[in-house]
Amino acid sequence: MIALVTGGSGFIGRYLIDNLLSQKYKVITISRKPMENNKVKSFKGDITKPETLKSAFKDVDVVFHNAAFAMDQGDKKKIYNINVEGTRNVADLCIQNNILRLIFTSSAGVYGFPNKEVEIDEEYEKNPLNYYHKSKLMAEKILLDYTDLKVSIVRPTLVFGKEGKAVEILINRIKQGKMMFIGQGNTKLSLVHPVDVAQCLSLAYEKDKKGETFNAVSLICTVKELLNEITNQLNIDSVKKRVPYTLAYLNAIFSENFLKKETALTRFRVKTFGTTRIVSNKKAIEKLGFSPKYNLTSMVKDMIS
Repeated sequence: MIALVTGGSGFIGRYLIDNLLSQKYKVITISRKPMENNKVKSFKGDITKPETLKSAFKDVDVVFHNAAFAMDQGDKKKIYNINVEGTRNVADLCIQNNILRLIFTSSAGVYGFPNKEVEIDEEYEKNPLNYYHKSKLMAEKILLDYTDLKVSIVRPTLVFGKEGKAVEILINRIKQGKMMFIGQGNTKLSLVHPVDVAQCLSLAYEKDKKGETFNAVSLICTVKELLNEITNQLNIDSVKKRVPYTLAYLNAIFSENFLKKETALTRFRVKTFGTTRIVSNKKAIEKLGFSPKYNLTSMVKDMIS
């Protein structure tokens, strides 16, 4: 079985490749930076330039489309070109090369942040917050228009694991004493480890017979439980500072709109840590046999390793 992974050098892409190799897949990868992995065949390519991709799509059984520009903020045109038009280019190349299966890494950000004590399943209303999440929803809709292509969509929640940018930012702020609870810290987070994302993606190819959508979630915990687990494992003082949600959100709007450089305070991060979002993985468990490998303790241990 030959699998092509776009964005193979990215955070989730590296875990996905390890998963596929462990199952004896032959793996081809496309990324802007060729991978230093002698177990995969690596192509340098740009999904916004289909002429750089053509040779990688020959004799492939399934495409895992994972390449994306994932930022809380950034140039809208660039995000659209990569995440939307790039996805269209990948789908077109699948059709041209008679590849009938595509597994798309989307985002649970398409649901927005309803801040309700309700489970968010795959049919929940969509209300993406920023242009990245809007672009993911647009890409999903584009893929579903390809009637000759069976597409499985996986929507990971907040992805936490070692070497992740979000993890680096979070742990540095905690160690520097800059982390604050937004409100009381009792809001609920839906988290997933990249190992579990990779598992859900590969299972979607193996078990999804119709071309459906699945949430990828490892665990749900409160913000206080997460931060306390991190400080306990780091053996440092627990987070004590608090900031009202409204003040944090207004500061995030100001930071996004008036600071010239990238800011650590964004609306997405304020909503992530200041509102409740309970994303359900029941469909993936029941239909794919998805079984999360990480709980809160093991996830934090991996994060700080």
